[in-house]
Amino acid sequence: METKDVMIELRKHHSLSQDEMAERLFVTRQAVSRWEAGETVPNTETLKLISKEFRVSTDILLGAPPLQCQSCGMTLYSDEVKGSEHDGSKSEEYCTYCYGNGAFLRPMTLEEAIEHNIEYLDSWNEENGLTLTPDEARAQLREFLPTLKRWKA
Repeated sequence: METKDVMIELRKHHSLSQDEMAERLFVTRQAVSRWEAGETVPNTETLKLISKEFRVSTDILLGAPPLQCQSCGMTLYSDEVKGSEHDGSKSEEYCTYCYGNGAFLRPMTLEEAIEHNIEYLDSWNEENGLTLTPDEARAQLREFLPTLKRWKA
């Protein structure tokens, strides 16, 4: 995803107008408009501010593909949603819902993980503008989850 797309998505996710986003970042509305049009990108200091203000990594702001939890597939878009290792550092592989203090929080089978994910289907459908049925979601999860580190044979 390009920086311009990330900026649009970030602003919309927080239900902000271009004016409101500009005010939070101490820039003009025109600057936000140019970022979203792909005419320019925020400078380094502004990227740091955006990262801090909206709790999103600068890697994602610059268009790097986001990391995914290697247990459930959730996007690890910020340190806030990353699980923790034994030493308290953030995991680069697992989310806070699956992993903490260097261990999985819930021992489960692959089928249990699929059913656990189905519990969040309504909110996932809404966030992604989809209308997957539970059976369709189960089929997709049966294909997708085994590609993740935790479930690879």
